[in-house]
Amino acid sequence: MDPIALLRSKYETLTNAEQKLADYIIANPRCMLEGRMSQLSKKAGSSNAALARLCQKLGYDGFSEFRFSMNNYLLSQGGERHENADESDDPIENILDAYTRYIKMIPNYVPREQLQKAAKKICTAKRICIWGFNRTYQSASQLANRLSRLGIFNKCTDDWIVMTDDAEVLDKDDLCIVLSMAGRGFNGRESIVENVKRRGCPLVLITMNNKMHIAQLADEVLMLPRVTDDSQDNFFEDQIVVYVMLELLLYEVASLKVNQHKEEPQP
Repeated sequence: MDPIALLRSKYETLTNAEQKLADYIIANPRCMLEGRMSQLSKKAGSSNAALARLCQKLGYDGFSEFRFSMNNYLLSQGGERHENADESDDPIENILDAYTRYIKMIPNYVPREQLQKAAKKICTAKRICIWGFNRTYQSASQLANRLSRLGIFNKCTDDWIVMTDDAEVLDKDDLCIVLSMAGRGFNGRESIVENVKRRGCPLVLITMNNKMHIAQLADEVLMLPRVTDDSQDNFFEDQIVVYVMLELLLYEVASLKVNQHKEEPQP
């Protein structure tokens, strides 16, 4: 098994620190050939200890063997042996390349079948509540607005009081969609989501951290690649990846709506 496939197959067994490394390596495989172990750990926002554990979990004796395996894999894919080929002198090009890599990773994390299942829940729900926080609320609002344009009524909020009230009335015929990338917004407030589940309401979670507590409660977890600090400037925006995934989800919703319309009896 090639090292990228190996990382993906072991992903669920990794700790958060190890997952950060896996995300970074999958998005930037040539980073394995650049510099030292400590430099890779720092760029991925992790630690040398986590990288050493990751190598062991993948079955390698150490970082050198992991790097050798990655080098052979890249060569087999038509790449050249590393000569800083992955980096451009143009910072704009590097930013665009980084976002492109993350976007192309989405289908590996959220297969189409899972998008279709989430879309079906959206199309069949009597009521839909969409919750998001801070920057993630922008993505939640985008999803809410686009669903409204498709004729699907929903309620979007980032207010805890409103969420608490919503959780008291949602039931098995409704749907709650939660957007939380790291899960920090829910720290100490998991009881609201727990109440939603007690009432039998289906829950769809859109996140970059499937180890957060509410992920265990969700009926569907749309797990996105964690956007790490690809550059030394550390300003990559994870919501861009969320926006693209929402476009894929909305496509599936619109397709279901069209099919439903075709199946309706004509006058």
